Amino acid sequence: MGFSSRRYPWFGPLVAAALLVILVTGVTACAGSDESSPNPTSNTASSDGGQASSTTTGSVTTSTLSLHDRIQQEQSGATTSPPVTGAVTTITEATETTVDSTTTSASQGTSSTAGPTSTTAKSTTTTVKPTTTTVKGPIVLTLVGPSGTQQLSMAELKAMWATSGYGGWKNQLGNITAPVPWKGVALTNLIELAGGGSSVVITASDGYEQPLSAGEIGGAVATYDPTTGEQVSSMNGSITVIVAYAKNGGAIAGEEGPLRIAFVSPAKDQVTDSFMWVRMVTKITVR
Repeated sequence: MGFSSRRYPWFGPLVAAALLVILVTGVTACAGSDESSPNPTSNTASSDGGQASSTTTGSVTTSTLSLHDRIQQEQSGATTSPPVTGAVTTITEATETTVDSTTTSASQGTSSTAGPTSTTAKSTTTTVKPTTTTVKGPIVLTLVGPSGTQQLSMAELKAMWATSGYGGWKNQLGNITAPVPWKGVALTNLIELAGGGSSVVITASDGYEQPLSAGEIGGAVATYDPTTGEQVSSMNGSITVIVAYAKNGGAIAGEEGPLRIAFVSPAKDQVTDSFMWVRMVTKITVR
């Protein structure tokens, strides 16, 4: 197939344009080779006192399509303008980014300081009071009353308030035992220790029992002359009934003791009925 200018009326102008572009490019290249020519574009970027310069000389590039490519574009109906490529200069400023060191607490701004925990265990001092065990010795008297039953040793009896006096007795045959000194615990004190009462029953180790009334305990008993045996008075308020543990300054020995009921007074001539002088006393029951 032959080439026709009628079919391609634009061919002539296109060739002329191409020649013109070639001419302009050559002139520009000559001008750019001159070392004294100033740079068309000069950009300088500085950061933190340091200077960085970038110089770019812009140029225009014209691409001329071949005749065959033009024909192909014409036939496909596409029109392409000659691309113009310009040199692009990008100035990048040095940017210093300082990232602050940030300490983030797990509780978002809450600072929790756990101080050291000190546990002081207070020392406990247990003071055990020394226990003093007093050997009471043999039980010599059992005291029974409202407060219960109490068993007393000789040492416990002697630790109580003591009452002393003189006393003697007259038996049923009229025989008189002269008054002697006696010492012991007042029966009224023992009644109070037992819880109180108005009368008692005295029991001896051989089983003998002798009741004493409130009047007799209070000293309302008959008294006799220690020489003649004649009754002197039936109401002698100076007489005190005691549980004696001493006679003439010593222990009551033999079949009399160790304890005995005695009716005593300050007077040395005091004699009373013998049946109330219970010997070998082991038990007192308060009623």
